Amino acid sequence: MKNSKIADSTVAIEEYVPDLSEKYQTRFTALVEKLGSALPHNRNYLLEEELKSVGIDGVSECADIDLLKYMASISLLKDLSLQGWQFRAESGNLHLFMNEDNLDDKAHIRYRLSAERNAQFKTESIKKFIIKMETPRLFKGEEVSIKNLIGNKDMLIQRIREEGKICDPYIQLVTQRKDEHTGIELSDIWRYFRYTWAIPYKTMPGRNLFYLVRDRAQKYHPIIGIFALGNSVLNLSVRDEDIGWTVEAIKRNMQQKVDISFCEQEVSGTDGGKIKAKIVKSLETDEEYALRIQKYSNKIMPLLIQNIDDAIDDIYTKDLGYHRNTKYPKAEYIETLISQAIELEALSINNKNNEKNPNWIEETQKPLFKKKRATELAKLLKAKKIFVEAPYEDNTEKLQFLLSKEEGRQAINTALIANRKCKIGSNMMDIIVCGSIPPYNELLGGKLVSILACSPTVIRDYTHRYAQQVSEIASRMKGKRVVRDSRLVYLGTTSLYAIGSSQYNRIKVPLQNGSKLEYAKMGITEGFGTVYFSNDTSSLFSRILEIIDGGKKINHVFGEGTSPRFRMISRGLKAIGIRADAFLKHYSPRIVYSINLANNTNDFLLGIDQDVEYGFNIEDDQDVQAHTQYLIDYWYKRWLEMRITSVDIEKRLEAFDIMEVLLSTKC
Repeated sequence: MKNSKIADSTVAIEEYVPDLSEKYQTRFTALVEKLGSALPHNRNYLLEEELKSVGIDGVSECADIDLLKYMASISLLKDLSLQGWQFRAESGNLHLFMNEDNLDDKAHIRYRLSAERNAQFKTESIKKFIIKMETPRLFKGEEVSIKNLIGNKDMLIQRIREEGKICDPYIQLVTQRKDEHTGIELSDIWRYFRYTWAIPYKTMPGRNLFYLVRDRAQKYHPIIGIFALGNSVLNLSVRDEDIGWTVEAIKRNMQQKVDISFCEQEVSGTDGGKIKAKIVKSLETDEEYALRIQKYSNKIMPLLIQNIDDAIDDIYTKDLGYHRNTKYPKAEYIETLISQAIELEALSINNKNNEKNPNWIEETQKPLFKKKRATELAKLLKAKKIFVEAPYEDNTEKLQFLLSKEEGRQAINTALIANRKCKIGSNMMDIIVCGSIPPYNELLGGKLVSILACSPTVIRDYTHRYAQQVSEIASRMKGKRVVRDSRLVYLGTTSLYAIGSSQYNRIKVPLQNGSKLEYAKMGITEGFGTVYFSNDTSSLFSRILEIIDGGKKINHVFGEGTSPRFRMISRGLKAIGIRADAFLKHYSPRIVYSINLANNTNDFLLGIDQDVEYGFNIEDDQDVQAHTQYLIDYWYKRWLEMRITSVDIEKRLEAFDIMEVLLSTKC
């Protein structure tokens, strides 16, 4: 880049060179020239006009892959522009750059999310839904609508003045039932308020729980806030490191504990010159260190081996030529499995699963799952081979040897992943939606909602709902019905902004059993995601890949892999010649939070403990309710009562306008 100011103020620069046919390359070059001479605020208009000029009636019916690639290149460029990427066009070449300015700014991040969110409100089905929710209907002789479920600010102000109970919160699981106070379906109530979020609303596959937090102190029990739990992210390094699911975590536990500090020291003969000196102080004696790592190794090594054996037992192997009692896997057989998986890859097209009444043997023998089984078995047997061939009988020496070799570290990682897959899919969830609805946000309702997302009520609901839930993927891998343990012990979430989340920060609630409920900061992740990519771009990528593959490889069915949208957009970017990791990285640093729901969360997730220590009786509804009410009461005293004395709460509530919440103003 010629402009040094641009180079000095950017976090990323990418040349945008899509792989186009000669016909469309000429057209693209001409478009770049127009973009170069246009004012920045006119560029999106030029891109939209270009899409219209080459547009087709239906993407799904188009077979012209050259046209589809060109359209995808322009649609993607439009998305990137709205994300905050800026253009620099020179001599027919287009460079995109992301400025570091405003990356942490809340308003800027909301703007980056606004394009796809606003596009939702132009969708006819969503517009009809909003109108339906805001239109009064007759229920028990009264006209009601979603407006009745927005808190009454005047009543809140009155209760504050009278020094009475300001609100009376409770938690409600969203089911298929209708709300007893308005007759509106609970799922519609949750959905309506979810559309008020800055992040576009997309349904999430897998396990989900949706909740309303309500105020029984007002008529109709208006909504204080909403939250939802969804499947945990499969790979998150800062989380996995903390739990102990990484090779680095094991290496750290095998090292002698020391305290490192720094100080300045004067250098003799330098007339007062100083240097920074590193001071390392041992926190344990050599004897204490030897005893600790021996105990740790005796605990971890058998677990790693057991993880491998359990994972192999969970694979249907009758058609893979594997004998269950094999103690010493052969390299030749492992290579055969890998070759078999490669051959089956070509057959994994237009995958469909029998969701209603599956025959698990038939399902596991389909190309998609036979390929997965062969691939997984090869990995596990390779790890087992390394474990059994490692020298030394002593667990400490064996573990140290494995950690010293690349293939040993890979084997340990395979064993850790084998355990992690089981736990992530059943004992862990992420908080995927969490927040307060005005005017309760002024009462720090966000804190309440965050706390209740971790409540005994939620733990019980999850455990009971999924206690008999058949694991679709595990059952297809094993060729028989598999039900995973469903005891919820961990929640994770991330902030939307790099500066953190005001509703998560400083949440430390002392519990009755002596432990605490805490949103612990694990670290920061910039991460990768697809939330900024439009549905138009996604549809174009999907059709391009379908033509290239001769069918659909991404069909949103169990077994194809995690994050189908992410995989599809990643492959779509590559298909049009664009480097995927450059634009899937969202350049929005986020804080990662973890919440341990049990006293022994990490030991349970590692497989050390088989029992869970909650500190309450999950099977006793009264005990669950009492411990949940304790959390509500703690929030009331710790945050709400302090809030009404620390700010001019009446003035803030009086400024609330219900029109700020109603979605019809966005349509």
